[in-house]
Amino acid sequence: MTDRNDDNLPARLVPPEPGETGRSHWRVTPLGIALVEELAGRGCHVSTIARALGMSKDAFRSCRDRQPEVDDAYHAGLAREHDALVTNLRTAADAGNIVANIFLLKARHQYREGEALEANVNLSLNTGGVLVVPNKMTMEEFLEERRRAGELPVGPRPDTVERIPGRRDPDTIEGVLDPETRRGE
Repeated sequence: MTDRNDDNLPARLVPPEPGETGRSHWRVTPLGIALVEELAGRGCHVSTIARALGMSKDAFRSCRDRQPEVDDAYHAGLAREHDALVTNLRTAADAGNIVANIFLLKARHQYREGEALEANVNLSLNTGGVLVVPNKMTMEEFLEERRRAGELPVGPRPDTVERIPGRRDPDTIEGVLDPETRRGE
């Protein structure tokens, strides 16, 4: 055991206070607190920090519980490391790294693959003239439903297409030829 006033060490093993009973425990000195913050800021694992202080990982955890300033130093170091990593990642993303952009969205803004986003968005979709009809409806049923909803004008359009895909017109080559003949067999 070392003297209680020996602050040249990062941590020291101290006996119980006078009048207290129990086992000796580790105390982290101001030098050790600075070391904890520096190592955590470099990304060192808890076991590496504990080893630098000369104690086990469990003893370091107990010190963090017993001495709030040690836990604060550890979290301050983690925050410094976090800020440096985000800055590096942000620099890569700004330089056009798509993976860095995706990671930042997922890590910092809780984007998840395969989950619906919850957002209040007003969306105006221009399908470029493509009409998307639900599978359970025919084109005529879909158009009639839209007319009843007031989204389409009532009655046929003046520029209505006469030929409907899939329907044979006897006045065209498709209506005259046998489907087997068209295949080239």
